[in-house]
Amino acid sequence: MKTVDTAFVNELLKQSVPSASNKATMALEYSLMGGGKRIRPLLLLNTAKAVGKRLSKNAQKLAVALECIHTYSLIHDDLPCMDNDDIRRGKRTCHMQYGEAFALLAGDALLNLAVETVFQGSFSKNYISACQFLFKMSGVYGMIHGQCLDLLASGRDLQEANQIALHKTGDLFRASIVCGAMCAGANSQEIAIFDEIATKFGICYQVIDDLLDAEKCEQSFLDIMSEKECRAYAEDLTNQVKALCDSLPYDLQFIKEIADRNFSRKF
Repeated sequence: MKTVDTAFVNELLKQSVPSASNKATMALEYSLMGGGKRIRPLLLLNTAKAVGKRLSKNAQKLAVALECIHTYSLIHDDLPCMDNDDIRRGKRTCHMQYGEAFALLAGDALLNLAVETVFQGSFSKNYISACQFLFKMSGVYGMIHGQCLDLLASGRDLQEANQIALHKTGDLFRASIVCGAMCAGANSQEIAIFDEIATKFGICYQVIDDLLDAEKCEQSFLDIMSEKECRAYAEDLTNQVKALCDSLPYDLQFIKEIADRNFSRKF
C-alpha cells in the first residue's frame, strides 16, 4: 500500500490556513508552512491507512489538527520566557520575525485552529475517542505536563528522564499513532500495542535529540548517561518499536522506517 508523503500533508496544511488578513495569521502561516519533516501527521495518516485500508476524512482532519498543535508548541517553546531560540528549521523563529506578542497570538490561533479543524470531521464513536486522546496528549496530562516537568527538573535519574521525554516529546507521538489507529477502527488490544510503540519511539526521539544537541544547557539524557550509553539505549528502543510493529496484523513498515531514520540521524 502506497504511503502518504510530505507533499500530501503540506497540501492539507495549506488548505487549512485561515484567510483572515492580519499579522497574527501571517505569523501563523509563517510557522505552519515553514518546513519540517511532518513526522507526526505522517505517522497518523499512514497508521490510519494501514489499519483502515483507506485514508478517511477524519484521519486527515486529525492530522492537520495535530500539526497545528505541534507548531503552536514550537512557537511558544522558542519564546524568550521558555527556550529563547532565534532559529527554527533554518530560519528566524516566529517571535524574531513578528515580535513576541504576535508569536504568542499565532500560537494561540493554531491551538484554536486545531479545535476548529476536528469539528469538521464526522463524529463517529471512534473519531470522538481519537479527538479526546489528541487533546489529552497535548494538554495538562500530556505535552504541557512534560514541559512543566522539564522546567522544574533538578537532579535526574533514568526514570525521571524517561517521564520528561515521554510527556514533553512522546505524548504527541502517542497522539499521532494512537489517533490514527483509533479513527480507523483498531480494537482495544491493538490500540494498547500502538500506544506502546509510540511511547518507546517518543522517548527514543528525545534521546537522539539530546545527542544531536549535546551542548544545550537544559536537562538531557546526557546528564545521566554517557554518549555511548545513550546510543545503546536508543538502539534498544528502536528495536523494540520494530518488534512491536511486527506483532500487529498490519503492514507497519512505514513506522519501522521512520524509527530507523530517527536512530540514524547524525550525532
